[in-house]
Amino acid sequence: MASAPRIGVFLLVVGVVAASPVRAQGVESAALSRALDLEGEGKCRDAIPFFRAALGTTSDPAGALYGLERCVSEAGSPDTLLTIIDSVLVRRPRDPVARTIQLRTLVNAHRDAAGRLAFEQWVTAVPGDAAPFREYARLLLDAGLTRTADTVLTFATQRLGSGRQVAAELAELKGALGMWEASATNWRQAMTYAPYLEASAVFVLGAAAGVARDTIRGVLAADPTDLPVRRILAGLEMRWSSAREAWNALKVVAPDDSVLDAWLEFAADAEERESWLVARDAYAGVLRHRRTAALLVRAATAALQGNEPASALAWSDSLATWRDTSQAATITLVRLRALGQLGRAAAADSLLEQRGSTLDPVTRGDAVRAVAWAWVRTGDVPRARATLARGGEESDERTTAWMALFEGDLKTARTGLRRLDEFSSEAVLALSVLSRTRGERSTGIGDAFLALARSDTVAAAAGFEMAAKDVADASPLLLAISARLFRATRDSARAETIWDGLIAAHPASPEAAEADLEWAKVLRQHGNGSAAIARLEHLILTYPQSALVPQARRELELAKGTIPP
Repeated sequence: MASAPRIGVFLLVVGVVAASPVRAQGVESAALSRALDLEGEGKCRDAIPFFRAALGTTSDPAGALYGLERCVSEAGSPDTLLTIIDSVLVRRPRDPVARTIQLRTLVNAHRDAAGRLAFEQWVTAVPGDAAPFREYARLLLDAGLTRTADTVLTFATQRLGSGRQVAAELAELKGALGMWEASATNWRQAMTYAPYLEASAVFVLGAAAGVARDTIRGVLAADPTDLPVRRILAGLEMRWSSAREAWNALKVVAPDDSVLDAWLEFAADAEERESWLVARDAYAGVLRHRRTAALLVRAATAALQGNEPASALAWSDSLATWRDTSQAATITLVRLRALGQLGRAAAADSLLEQRGSTLDPVTRGDAVRAVAWAWVRTGDVPRARATLARGGEESDERTTAWMALFEGDLKTARTGLRRLDEFSSEAVLALSVLSRTRGERSTGIGDAFLALARSDTVAAAAGFEMAAKDVADASPLLLAISARLFRATRDSARAETIWDGLIAAHPASPEAAEADLEWAKVLRQHGNGSAAIARLEHLILTYPQSALVPQARRELELAKGTIPP
């Protein structure tokens, strides 16, 4: 119950409004402000009288109505709110906020007959307006009442002459019913008046699977090529794990300022998903129409992250022809990293000599480390150390730890990498090996990791296989890594030989179950289903506690043909 002083203030407010209509607007504003303050303090019951006072004779009661809806739902009863809404509708029968709140309250209270009556009264009050149909249908859909929503939307189509004005609601309904072609068609129509519903369209259509996706693609890719529709298609392709197809859907739209902005937004999204080469292509598309150094740097960086250093180098070279120095330091670093990935250590070293003095201390440190890594990729670790020393970066913990690993100093590498708390895939692999052995030195492990750093996968695979003979406590893991790398080089026969030996020599190791699973996958891919089944059954029966058993069961069903591949 409101306190006596608050009741007195409320009565005073009402009295002033009644006695002086000219001053009503200011008083109502004060009442609304007080109501919002009380609501913010968690005193909804005390706020209700002030929200009612704020309704007054204002020309826009929306704020007070929404406030009443919030507070009554927390501290009052639906009947209280409905009584207030009825009084508002006497004065404002066409008010969309009052009508919407009335419908929402009735639907949420499961008063179906009263809800239908309120809807019909709204339709009568605003002939030819799609708002009643839209709001009622959406409320019914949110409540899961799809059949009733379908009836309302059918009525809308008849009453309004077409379904175009309620296309979004029809699209959502058809999606809920699995009528994907109709849903996609309606979403296309909805984009003409409600492009802000793009995310809703992606959410609804994204639930489609199998051939239904191709049906949706056909509808959304049809002419005319409109940006909002293509953004939906791109969003779907991204959700369906195809960033390249997403860009293909978007890039065909004729470029104007809004389209270029959409391409930039897409490129940033592709970067977040680590679809680097798709991001590069999107930036390249924008660069053909907006030539800025900052965008070029982003394109070059994306190419570098996507392991296409030649492309990154070409982008950085093109900036030199623009005579734009605003990104000189950043593009120099990109060039150095690209040269390093290409194994052109001498060229990187020469560029550092030319440009090093123009770089700020932080960028120069990054540049020195980039050149050191370039020498590592050529296999020249001593030269890499010399580069670090010459550049004053010999104390860099990350580089020191990796150099120690490449030289076989497992003790120093173990300490350094643990302290760095690095989460790259290379660091995770290195730490997994270092944590499995107590050894302090291993030239074989160092050589294998150095081969990986040089992108020589075959040499790395052979190196890990050889190292397994000398480092007994990490032998199962080293063999598993070797098999994995041989498989990546398409040498499945060598991988199978290693898996076979691993299972025989180390049956109690966690890598034995992994070997069974990976071997089975290769066998199934090569069409040897019976051998794959034997391997999977061996895994399930021999290692019932392994975390790989659920995957093995799935693979077994695929191998037996019970699930379409």
